[in-house]
Amino acid sequence: MKAEDPTSTRLLDDRADTSPSHIKAAIYLSIYGTIVVAALQIYAAVTTRSLSLFVTMAESCCEALSNIGLDYLHRKSKKLSDSTRWPVGAGRLCNAGNICFAFALMAVSLVLVVESIRALASSSHELGKFEVAAIVAAACGFGIKLFLAVYCFIFRRHSSQVQMLWEDNRNDCFEYGFAIFTAAAGAKLKWWVDPAGAMFIASAIIVTWTGTVRSEFLELCGLGASPSLVQEIVFLTLRHSDLILKVDTVRAYHWGEDLFVEVDIVMSPDCSLREAHDVSQELQDKLETVDGFGRAFVHVDYEATHMPEHRKTR
Repeated sequence: MKAEDPTSTRLLDDRADTSPSHIKAAIYLSIYGTIVVAALQIYAAVTTRSLSLFVTMAESCCEALSNIGLDYLHRKSKKLSDSTRWPVGAGRLCNAGNICFAFALMAVSLVLVVESIRALASSSHELGKFEVAAIVAAACGFGIKLFLAVYCFIFRRHSSQVQMLWEDNRNDCFEYGFAIFTAAAGAKLKWWVDPAGAMFIASAIIVTWTGTVRSEFLELCGLGASPSLVQEIVFLTLRHSDLILKVDTVRAYHWGEDLFVEVDIVMSPDCSLREAHDVSQELQDKLETVDGFGRAFVHVDYEATHMPEHRKTR
């Protein structure tokens, strides 16, 4: 079985994870690279006044601000993890930040869709302004995004955050490449290519970020983990100790970006309290060391004939 979740690919691997430096490099390269791309896109859009480049400029600026803001929220949430005001941590701040930035970007994209429609419906039609330096600047931004996409692709299975960065940079490569083509074609071939391309790119951004908002809301609402990840938690639990006779129930669900894991294990009724405590505590500690697992709870029982649910029925 091959798990698709980046977290699950590390669960059954007992070797030390040597990738944290590459993960940090991918994250910070994406943050600073996006800032450089935003500056290049601003220059290209202002110089050519291309609607297509204005769309990618808006996205790159919003993305740069969101990367800086989300990195701050991520570090802030870690500092608040021991606060009595935030007893289970403040990891969901990142989800809230994602939703806010997504709505801001979709609002800007909607405005550019309206501007594109107005340009297409206008009675005055003329070719756009073609500037070689601006196109070169936009192409440099495309090259930076392509490098980031390749780098994040290499290490995407070591971190769910790098997986997300790879998908984002990959999508940006298509959008930026298409924007450069429509901006140049609108200046050299047909006037309507640029506003039509801008409308298409802005609509694609709205659709893409609508999916992002949906996934963030699902995580805030407690979306369950993938079946493959749950299965690997079962495998890890069974091989953790010979004293574990059976895995009764496993639940893994989102509490924001991180996962909460609940494991019910069955041990012999003849085991001492010390043995039951040590096995369950070591299993809990092992699960909580996995990147992406916020908390783990291990319950020990001596039989599995009872109902796994303990909710009150009406």
